[in-house]
This record gives sequence, structure tokens and C-alpha cells, in this order.
Amino acid sequence: MQRLIISVIFLALLGGCVQFSNKRGVEVAWQSKVVSEMKSGTTTRADVLDALGPPSQVISLEEETVMYYLFEKAKGKGLLLGVYNTIDIDTRYDRAIFFFDGNDMLTDFSTRIHEDDGD
Repeated sequence: MQRLIISVIFLALLGGCVQFSNKRGVEVAWQSKVVSEMKSGTTTRADVLDALGPPSQVISLEEETVMYYLFEKAKGKGLLLGVYNTIDIDTRYDRAIFFFDGNDMLTDFSTRIHEDDGD
């Protein structure tokens, strides 16, 4: 009986809570105020680079170039007990993609910034 009590106390001391936050990628600079000034046919690749900086990825297609910006935010929490463990991770992505023709003129773009919902 004494061993059982000591084992339970030992396992209780090993248990704990975990909480973390992780952010990586390029700084989110593609807010609506910035991209509202970008227009297909008039904005150049140099204009986008000046406004947003280097992208996460550049993709070369047959007759166009794509610049892709990505920022990842992950939050998590967990409970670690000797016998039972649980971890909950919520990952959100802010992203922007810009398409340029062979003359480095913007042909299309789309952006998404995930709003924090307070959780």
C-alpha cells in the first residue's frame, strides 16, 4: 500500500502543463491598405518587392512568375500526466500570392490574413 501511495505521488510530480507559441515566415506586410494600391497591369514585381520585401517562395511557371508570402502562427497547450497525455495545437496561416507576366507586370493576386479570434 505504501508503494502505491509513493508511486501515485511520484507520477503526480512528473505531470505538468505545457503551453507554447510559435511564429515563423515573412513579416505580414500585405494588409489591405498596402495591397489596395496594387493594380493588375500597372504594378510591377519591383513595386511588390519594395512594399513587402522578399517572399517566402518564388515559383517560375512557363510564362509567368509567382511570388508567395507565408506567415505561420501556432499556439498550443497540453497536459502531461504519466499515464495520459494530451496536446492541442492550433496553426493559422497568413498568406499572399502575386502573379506576374513575362514583363514583370502584376496580372493577379490574392491575400489572406487570419484574424485572431481570442482563443
